[in-house]
Amino acid sequence: MDRPAGKTLLIVDDDPRIRGLLTESLDALGYHTVEAANGREALSITRETPPDCVITDIKMPELDGLSLLHHLKSEQPNLPVVMITGYAFQQLKMEATDAGADAFLMKPFRLAKIEEVLGRILTEGDAAASAPRRVIRHVLIVEDDPEFAVLLTEVIEAMGYSAASVGDAESALQRIAHHCPDVLIADYKLPGMTGEELIHQIKMSHPDMPVVLITGYLPSFPGREYADAFLMKPFRIDRIGDVLKSLEEPPISAS
Repeated sequence: MDRPAGKTLLIVDDDPRIRGLLTESLDALGYHTVEAANGREALSITRETPPDCVITDIKMPELDGLSLLHHLKSEQPNLPVVMITGYAFQQLKMEATDAGADAFLMKPFRLAKIEEVLGRILTEGDAAASAPRRVIRHVLIVEDDPEFAVLLTEVIEAMGYSAASVGDAESALQRIAHHCPDVLIADYKLPGMTGEELIHQIKMSHPDMPVVLITGYLPSFPGREYADAFLMKPFRIDRIGDVLKSLEEPPISAS
């Protein structure tokens, strides 16, 4: 993977051991790093000299990672923020996703993983600045099978994206109204409202939002005209990555 050159990363963690390890490792990879011991210190640094990306722990004294994220996205909405946590609480992930987190790293993680996430986020930022290409960071999954929803979420996050899941169409519409994702992945069969009906509603208010439909039906099933891509059951789980990459390819149409 090509590594963006000359990028400055702000490392925010109240544990000096972890902060030092991250700084040393990322410096060795060719990044320039700046350290902050808490959210307040990080906020001050970003206001004076904005970095290219912030990597922050969630649990910190004075100003925690979620509060820092809210401040950063309010003041600098295009600044990528990667959240690091040892807490696998779905609610925590959903709150961070709603606030605009660009990716998650679960402790413990390998250095190769953070390099992959940074490479994707920073390269996307450069591409977005130079060409009108679609950038995918946040993915919303609508799936009423909780075990399959967890699997999809974990796979998509392992690919470096930020992902959240809901179990029905109404919850999806509520989340989209609050925080619009870059891509929606929906099962065709959902309680209360089918995936086809959900997509139709979304396309009326968000016509440019890509929607991936998961279905076991033949390619000629009703509602095909609404979806941007399909995952036909059964499918290999890594197929999701191919679909997401394909949705990033077309340029965004000029309005």
